[in-house]
Amino acid sequence: MNAIKLLQRFKKIDVKYLFGVGILTLIFYFIGDYILSKKEDKIYYGVLEVDKLNISSELLGKIETVYVKDGEFVKKEQKLISINDKENKLKIENSEISVKSSENQLQKTLDGTREEQISSQKEIVKQLESQVNQGKQNLVALTSAYKFAISNFENKKKIYFDTKDLFEKKFESQYAFDIAKLNFENAQNQFTIAQNNLENGNQNLVALHAQKNSAEDNLRYMINGFSVRDIEADKLKIASSQKNLELTKIYAEKNNLVAPIDGIVETVNLKIGEVISPGVAAITMLDNSNIWTKIYIPEKLLPSVKLGQKVKLNSDFIDKEYAGEIIYISSDSEFTPMNIVTKKDRLKLVYELKVKLLNGDDKLKSGMLVGVDLGL
Repeated sequence: MNAIKLLQRFKKIDVKYLFGVGILTLIFYFIGDYILSKKEDKIYYGVLEVDKLNISSELLGKIETVYVKDGEFVKKEQKLISINDKENKLKIENSEISVKSSENQLQKTLDGTREEQISSQKEIVKQLESQVNQGKQNLVALTSAYKFAISNFENKKKIYFDTKDLFEKKFESQYAFDIAKLNFENAQNQFTIAQNNLENGNQNLVALHAQKNSAEDNLRYMINGFSVRDIEADKLKIASSQKNLELTKIYAEKNNLVAPIDGIVETVNLKIGEVISPGVAAITMLDNSNIWTKIYIPEKLLPSVKLGQKVKLNSDFIDKEYAGEIIYISSDSEFTPMNIVTKKDRLKLVYELKVKLLNGDDKLKSGMLVGVDLGL
């Protein structure tokens, strides 16, 4: 009997104890939830971004080799793309020959002139005259081709836009529109090639004239004799030829597109065999050394932030705290962007902050969502 009473007494005590523990648990839960919600209110979320660089060529040409692929990490100065450079190789060889020729001419001047040298120089002048005449004929042909390319381009352009207008009005078929577009693009490429050929023909003719005039001067000097001034002129020709060789090599280096920074190849936009035009992005790179995010804060917090202020960044999927720095603060307010990522959006007008990641690693990627703790 006493045992039963004692058991009932313990049950009453146990119920009271459990009830008290339950009340305390609920109190701690709500307190913790309140503290957590307050902390979350001070966290601002943004998507990580990186700077993109479009790598383009300064020259028009056909792509010969692509050394990288999408997603590949490359080092600064690493070769990305090479453009067909046969023409530049020939120009370098020609410039090297010009340097050697200038050096030989100086030596001949110092050695004096013999009859056989005069005869040989006359033959050189004759050959250069023939080359100049051939160059003039070639220029006439190139000019004619250029004029035809212009006429053809204008014609195909008109046909394309007329067909496009009819196609948009449902009076012409998709096939006819595609053919007109293809013909227009081909005519455009032919025009560009003809224009470049004409420019090269002009340059070649100018160079041939210069060589011919130089050869004629040398012939006169051989016949009439050389002076101290002639020797100095030969030395200047050597210096000029060397500078032309250096310029030709610099120009030839532009046939290779190299990485300006360490980074990731996001996309290779052109393929082997395609024609690359100046200013067209052949490769798009990501600068992983400069990762940042944009967040938006209410006006009331604006006085509490400043440029250079250190902040903390976190990701829900990485158990690590990262350091960041405020590098931009907007001077104008704006309405909350439609794509802003926040857990609570209580204010309509906000200010944009740009936060740079200071100690990133390979775990953080562009496009990931991160929380920024301003420490306020």
